[in-house]
Amino acid sequence: MVVRPYFTEDKKVLPLDKILELEKIDDWTFRSIVKAYSPYGGENGTFGGYVFSQAAWAAALTVDEGYMIHNNTGFFILGGKPDEHFTYKVQKIRDGYGYCTRFVTVTQVEGAGDMFTCTCSFKREELSSIEVQEPINIKETYREVLQGKEDDPMQHRDVPDNDSENFNKVYLPAHPDHFNPVPGLHIRVPDMAKYNANRTATDRRHLHFYTLRGSLPLPTAPFPPAPGPNGKIALTRWANLHAIGHAYASDRNSLFCIPTHLDRPDFTRMASLSHTVIFHVGVKDLIMAAEPRIDHPNADPTLWEDGSLPMCNLEGHEKGDKDGRQWFVQEMWFSRATGGRALHCSRMMDYETGTHIATTFQDGLVRFAVPNTKL
Repeated sequence: MVVRPYFTEDKKVLPLDKILELEKIDDWTFRSIVKAYSPYGGENGTFGGYVFSQAAWAAALTVDEGYMIHNNTGFFILGGKPDEHFTYKVQKIRDGYGYCTRFVTVTQVEGAGDMFTCTCSFKREELSSIEVQEPINIKETYREVLQGKEDDPMQHRDVPDNDSENFNKVYLPAHPDHFNPVPGLHIRVPDMAKYNANRTATDRRHLHFYTLRGSLPLPTAPFPPAPGPNGKIALTRWANLHAIGHAYASDRNSLFCIPTHLDRPDFTRMASLSHTVIFHVGVKDLIMAAEPRIDHPNADPTLWEDGSLPMCNLEGHEKGDKDGRQWFVQEMWFSRATGGRALHCSRMMDYETGTHIATTFQDGLVRFAVPNTKL
């Protein structure tokens, strides 16, 4: 079976649920169906967020309903091949009352070995007597770079295949017909030059705004989320797909902010080594509202299947932007770079409410040109 493309000949782009869809081989083995997104169209491996999030979805298909992913830590071993299926083998580590754990190994080419592994932890929703986070006001903090676009993030530039100086200044001008949209999500990148101009490298910031393509199945039963007699919310298995959508966004061009913040476009190699996403909230704050069926002049259209219905009755998210889109934002920086590696950090938030939904840490291989020296 050949992997399916992620956009059609008339340039409609697949929604998130179709990108992450899996074929079941047996109770513990799954296989990808759609081609993984690949920068430049294929010659530079595949988008790490694809295998990272799809492995988590494979793990989620093996846990009982009522458990929600709260941590996924993965290690990238081999570069992905966009024209090959990904095969996910899930191993049960433990099923407890409050938490359960799965280990996932991923292969592509037989005999080549594992290309990715991860450990996923799931937990039951629980009531909490505390609710604390540091104050967040994205619109105020980044006012100088968001002015005029605060209520319509789609006006910012589309996230490029490869957010490097070479891609933006050399490759794209030489390939004016290049079309390679990010499937599953709309992701937009504001110009951070004014904010970063007078800051040191580790104080600089990079923002990604992201919103869902298509619609996802209902995460709770009944819906909207309502606590039962015991104060708990009845999660469906699909609740995990809403959370995993954020994990999918978390690795999109993340390491590329490091050469930019260092003013060092001369990097020679870049790759993810490991990636961790920790979710801090329950299903109510992780729900990804359906994309409205409204064309935006800056957005590639989503491929809607006949009969699919958008999930429009999201309590607390009736407003969104002027089109009714619900936006999240990822705030990124790096804290250390040496020895051919760098640590990328981020926090992911609901753009409307400022709720801090997740934190990410990424150990990345980032090498720069070394001047000729005499030993």
